[in-house]
Amino acid sequence: MSFRPAHLLRLGIPAALVAATLVTLTSSSSTAAPEPHKPKFRSHTAAKPEFEPNAVLVKFKKKASTAARNATASKLRTTAAKSVAGDVVKLTGDVPAAELLKKAKADPAVELASLNYRRYATATPNDYYYNSYQKGNLTGVRVPEAWDLSKTTGSQIIAVLDTGVDAGHPDLAGRLVPGFNATSPNRGPIDGDGHGTMTLGIIAAAANNGFGVAGVGWSAKAMPVKVLADDGGGYDVDVAEGIDWAVAHGAKVINMSLGGPGDNPVLRDSVQRAVAAGVVVIAAAGNDGSDVWQYPAAYPEVIAVGATSANGTLTDFSSFGSWVDIAAPGVNILSTYPRYPQDPEDVPYAFCTGTSCSAPIVAGVAALVKNKWPAFTPAQVEQRLKVLSRDAGPRGTDQYYGAGILDAYAALGGKLGANFAGGAADGNDQPARATKITATAKGVIDTEGDVDWYAVDSAAARNLRVAVTGAEFNSDEHLTNVGPRVKVYDSTLHLLGSAENAFPDEVDPDGWPIWEPLTAVADVSARTGTTYIAVSNTNGSRDGRQYSVSVTEDGAGGTGSILDPYPAMNLSPATNSSTATAATTPTVTFAEPVNEGTVNEQSVRIVHGRTGARIPATVSYNAATLTATVTPTAPLTEATPYKLEIQGVDDLGSLQSVFSTVDLVPQKLTTFTASGAYKAASVAWTIPATPDLDQVIVRMNVGGRAPTLTTGTLVYAGTGTSVKVTGLATATTYTFAGWVKDRSGKTSPISAKAVSGVKSGISTTASAINYGGTITLKGSVLRIDNQAYAGLPVQLYGRAKNVAALKLIATLKTSSTGTVSYAVKPATSSVYTMVFVGNADLMGTRTADISVAVAPTVSSVLAPTAITLGKTTKLSGYVAPAHPGKLVYLQFYSAKTWRNIASVKLTTSGGYAFGIKPAARGSFAYRVLFTADADHAQALSPQRIVKVS
Repeated sequence: MSFRPAHLLRLGIPAALVAATLVTLTSSSSTAAPEPHKPKFRSHTAAKPEFEPNAVLVKFKKKASTAARNATASKLRTTAAKSVAGDVVKLTGDVPAAELLKKAKADPAVELASLNYRRYATATPNDYYYNSYQKGNLTGVRVPEAWDLSKTTGSQIIAVLDTGVDAGHPDLAGRLVPGFNATSPNRGPIDGDGHGTMTLGIIAAAANNGFGVAGVGWSAKAMPVKVLADDGGGYDVDVAEGIDWAVAHGAKVINMSLGGPGDNPVLRDSVQRAVAAGVVVIAAAGNDGSDVWQYPAAYPEVIAVGATSANGTLTDFSSFGSWVDIAAPGVNILSTYPRYPQDPEDVPYAFCTGTSCSAPIVAGVAALVKNKWPAFTPAQVEQRLKVLSRDAGPRGTDQYYGAGILDAYAALGGKLGANFAGGAADGNDQPARATKITATAKGVIDTEGDVDWYAVDSAAARNLRVAVTGAEFNSDEHLTNVGPRVKVYDSTLHLLGSAENAFPDEVDPDGWPIWEPLTAVADVSARTGTTYIAVSNTNGSRDGRQYSVSVTEDGAGGTGSILDPYPAMNLSPATNSSTATAATTPTVTFAEPVNEGTVNEQSVRIVHGRTGARIPATVSYNAATLTATVTPTAPLTEATPYKLEIQGVDDLGSLQSVFSTVDLVPQKLTTFTASGAYKAASVAWTIPATPDLDQVIVRMNVGGRAPTLTTGTLVYAGTGTSVKVTGLATATTYTFAGWVKDRSGKTSPISAKAVSGVKSGISTTASAINYGGTITLKGSVLRIDNQAYAGLPVQLYGRAKNVAALKLIATLKTSSTGTVSYAVKPATSSVYTMVFVGNADLMGTRTADISVAVAPTVSSVLAPTAITLGKTTKLSGYVAPAHPGKLVYLQFYSAKTWRNIASVKLTTSGGYAFGIKPAARGSFAYRVLFTADADHAQALSPQRIVKVS
């Protein structure tokens, strides 16, 4: 398999993959697509709807009375848990939602009823190719969810250092800022290769414009900087100049989908200057499928990006090594492509495959992050992307995925997604656990970096031919393939011989590889005793297809070597095991005696699998068993990856084993409390130490039965420690339950707390009194089953009839029968209510309002009480309390009716006076009327009789 020359800075990639990178969609292809100016919208893939399991939404008929609505809720055995809008409420009960819906639709008081469907935030651009070709890759790194949090990179310009750009591409309209051509400064950054237009489009193609594709940056601004020639290659001098130019012209993120072996201090100096200026620098890790360091990706200041499939599996072409930081999809990434003269029905889009196509995805997300947190340094942006990535492959940070696979949603502030599946212990990861064979065996490279060990016994020295044959190496049909590597060791693990076959050597007349199984053959001179065989993959990928190992007594033998021994006979725990406990003490067993002085805390150590921090431990060595034991000074943390590392023991090389502590079921919440309030409840909890905490789930049920994880109503899901639940019904018992859920989906035992419903009432000894009078307000607070509690605090509130705000009058304590009473002398007509605010066992309650009318006192004096016809008498008195300026009316009784005959305004002291001059002889009755106002009820003076003679 040929590669581009090493001095070129275009990423080397197998010829077949280069071809796949540049295939345009044509009308004659099975993936034919219409021209972008004829947009057509595709429907979303059908999915099974989700809904709240024990609730329905109900819209009552407008004519339905409150009593009818309450009757419906009672009949359905539900409570109105939440008022939505207008006549719509959510009814929650204990029966399945489908059954509730059926009954609700049949109820005469109900106009409409529906399940309470669950929706998920996911921005879906209307770009023509999004659903068919882009969605799968972007969903794996949760870009659609990230768009719900941010759809702008703001002023964070992304410089794309590549082969240039087709600036007239319709899907890049408005997305470009002025660029630069470092290869030919007098020309613009014109793309004569296509690679630059693709990488730039992955970042900045206009999203939601009805055609083409959607760039990860949604509305990003990109700066094309041409540093590679039209043959796809370029030199460091142009790359360095392009970096400096981009920084000087305002770039905040730089993407370099280019690279090659060979460290250049000049290139690194440009990278360092850019990072010092606050620019985030991202580069493709390379497509060599090997651990050869690629630059500029391998510089510590650069975010190096490996390539995965859409489902998160590392590809066989992705370069790997300790310098890889993160991984992202890099297979068939559809993007913009130059509009070269071609078939009229061709469209300017192409599939991009390689780490070249992974890096722009990370760059687009980095720009979104930088825009959301503009003060972030490049190191902080890198840390956020890595810490909030999803683990894949060997647990913890590894040389294949780096910190993990990009999680755009988590990077923008969303919840971190679940880890991808990791490898499992396969039982033959070290020489001590080698599989014994005599002639043949089969195995699987089931984890990135997997090494399988086999052992062959020889009664006497003999020549052996060891051959390892993989499944057919076919990059057209498989993203992961085995290029076999075999190493053969003697009984003390000194190397006897090795061989590898990385890529198909034969090509057809057109230069395409002839896909075939690859075989690595090592001829060795085996010694008496055990011969060990280590089988691995030359690239970093895993392959679920079987390889075969054959050992025959054949071949010319070999000389062997004592200079390349395998460092240890055994490491424990086993590689990729996940059963270590907190008390585990890892061990290393050597194949032969070592200098005891070189076995110490520096040469044999445990480090944290994600952070790389060394775990404090002591190391002891038993020369008799050749075993070093590492004893942590504190227990290991559960569900956490660790690495057992050897480096610097005698002249042995370095070696590590990755293992994880057992993922236990989370402990239940340390505390779980619920306190009632009026139509609400406060729930609080303490989360136990949970290193892989995903969330706390809190649900509630109506009644005294605790909900399960799938019943009741969800009231909280997150990592907080409390929630206030509102919109609850009165006189109703609620039971709350909480669980701890870890990132693997395990849930703790339930913690539950019921808060009992409470009913209350209020009465008064009189509903109408005169000013200065006293009433006694009586109340009761009982649990809904009539249980009384002595000493409950009951707050008595009151307000004047014409005032909106209630004022606290007194806090009372219930008697042993649950009653309270309080004497009040109201000055005006008033409204009273009693409130029990709730406690740790009882819901809150509030009585109905009760009104007391207060009428003023109206005194009256008639003098004289007897007069002769034609004379005048005086009726006078006072209104208490005084109502200065208010009219009072003199009423005369005639024909069995009281009639107003005069009025007068009250004085500042509340006094009034009327002159009375009857027009006939006889006895006549008079009184004074005080009409009701906002403060007081109507009142009448005593009637007075005057005799006229």
